[in-house]
Amino acid sequence: MAKLLALLAVLCLSQVIGAERIVNCYWGTWANYNSGNGKFDVSNIDAGLCTHLSYSFFGINDSGEIVSLDTWLDYDLGFISQAVGLKNQNSNLKVLAVVGGWNEGSTKYSAMARDWYKRQNFINSALNLLRNHGFDGLDLDWEYPNQRGGNWDDRANFVTLLREIKEAFAPYGYELGIAVGAGESLASGSYEIANIAQHVNFINVMTYDFAMASEGKTGFNAPQWAVENAINFWMSQGAPANKLVLGVGMYGRSFQLSDNSQNWPGAPCRGEGAAGPYSGSTGYLGYNEICQNNWHTVFDYDNAAPYAFSGDQWVSFDNVLSVQYKMDFALRNNLAGAMIWSLETDDFRGNCGETYPLLKTINRKLRW
Repeated sequence: MAKLLALLAVLCLSQVIGAERIVNCYWGTWANYNSGNGKFDVSNIDAGLCTHLSYSFFGINDSGEIVSLDTWLDYDLGFISQAVGLKNQNSNLKVLAVVGGWNEGSTKYSAMARDWYKRQNFINSALNLLRNHGFDGLDLDWEYPNQRGGNWDDRANFVTLLREIKEAFAPYGYELGIAVGAGESLASGSYEIANIAQHVNFINVMTYDFAMASEGKTGFNAPQWAVENAINFWMSQGAPANKLVLGVGMYGRSFQLSDNSQNWPGAPCRGEGAAGPYSGSTGYLGYNEICQNNWHTVFDYDNAAPYAFSGDQWVSFDNVLSVQYKMDFALRNNLAGAMIWSLETDDFRGNCGETYPLLKTINRKLRW
């Protein structure tokens, strides 16, 4: 018996060691509309750098059914079929349909989750979407239960929804993931963490956006201490490490300084930084924009994160070194892997050196 137990222990250990870690690549399909070298479509995706490709986003209607948010991209241009076709380049790639996102809000999802009929509409439309187009699973990105127009019952209703989706997916082997708010204050108000963890294959923890210009001062988008605190909180509340996927932003949060001479973390700001040439949104710069700016850059070792500034513009972001710190933490804690938001904001064209420098750093740590 002792020999048998020892053999079983060795086999279990080898399975854990041999299990491939997740590298989940979110793709914002609207980057097809970006200008110049920011334009991104399926041809720019290196399928070998991802274990999962998360096709973002689908939405829902008032009946709870999943709908396309851009039928021209999804169907007329054939982005869905092209994305699923990447499995021909990487036979192990899983392509997921992502439903939700920040712009979808919370109200419709709150109404769907509390209504049995709307939940069934959601689940049946999910099954049709996955079957008809060859997706391997669903990623539900409800931002966020009990927030932004939701209510306290969302927390329990979310568990019910996930349980029902899991049961419906089981005969087909579809995967079910969720994207969740990271920090303790948000997560504790939105999720019954131990309960939702039972019903999903993995949990994408959005460990970024820890500082915004609305706070009136500069700050780090994803400082190491905040990332670690968030993941440790999720584990303390019953989320198993082997279901937690650590989020890495391939972008920075930007700020307009109130005084150009005060350019350190925590310095006063008067608002969001100027829009970049590709992403076109104030307060937000893709890494592919940041790396070409040639601003003065400082690596802050206390926060294990860089920041850069020029004139009244200031940005906090992740670079190769800070991503290495994050991956070392993921490895030490036996996390399921890492996810990125998002493919189109890494330096996918290699304008600053090698292509996909941040994503390749993740792969070198977790997979290669």
